[in-house]
Amino acid sequence: MAIGKAVVTGASRGIGKASAIALAKIGFDVAITARTVSKEDQAPEPSGLSNTMLPGSLEETAEIIRSHNAQALPVYMDLMDKDQLVPTAEKIIDSLGRVDVLLSNAVYSGPGNYGRFLDNDLDDVADRIFGNVTAQMFFLKPILASMVERGSGILLFMTSAAAYECPFAMPGKGGWGSAYTVSKGGFHRLAIQLGYEYGIDGITALNLQPGLVATERVKIVRGPVENVASLGVDPEIIGEVIAHITSNISDYVSGETIQLQKVATELGIIAS
Repeated sequence: MAIGKAVVTGASRGIGKASAIALAKIGFDVAITARTVSKEDQAPEPSGLSNTMLPGSLEETAEIIRSHNAQALPVYMDLMDKDQLVPTAEKIIDSLGRVDVLLSNAVYSGPGNYGRFLDNDLDDVADRIFGNVTAQMFFLKPILASMVERGSGILLFMTSAAAYECPFAMPGKGGWGSAYTVSKGGFHRLAIQLGYEYGIDGITALNLQPGLVATERVKIVRGPVENVASLGVDPEIIGEVIAHITSNISDYVSGETIQLQKVATELGIIAS
């Protein structure tokens, strides 16, 4: 019998896939969302910098989840389809029966991520802010409401150093662009705010900072993110740490930011 019910967004590949599988390994049934449902749905890397097809799909992630004797619920979701975000969340709640853990990992993928501010089309910027902030709130609201009604729940938000650190390199040369940092900054504040507002209702909200992670997409793009592709850890390491945090949630303070590679080092998953 499952120890809990989890939702992981953006789980067709990368950190989302690794985290969903890691949660299944420790006994969670997992609903997974993404745009790529099957291998037939695969598309090129969306930034426009490469024509290489992105590997991974919800069907493949679900198959691995089920191999660990956990239930998998693959659900198509596009962050940019505003009218479907709430119904999709409600469908997942109904199908799972309850949601104990939400890992908000999906982000908007599209053009305008690697240029300097004056090089960006502001319509692309608006799309990124909607996908990385507003869409997340639409999908989150029914799930949080169901958690508050039950009196418990864990919200895990995948953050980035771009949300709170000074730039270390120019956009396109290893650093993040203005659209990305603004959108992730807004998303980062959400966990802090919700942890404050709903801690009294049994909700723990954490920002998870994965550090450099060599995901499938990063390895394809390389160029502007070569430092991440070359120095990043495997997504499976991040997934293992997220499963550990979920199992030991009482060790963490709602609203705080967890440096996942630091935890991985402390656990001996990666060398110091």
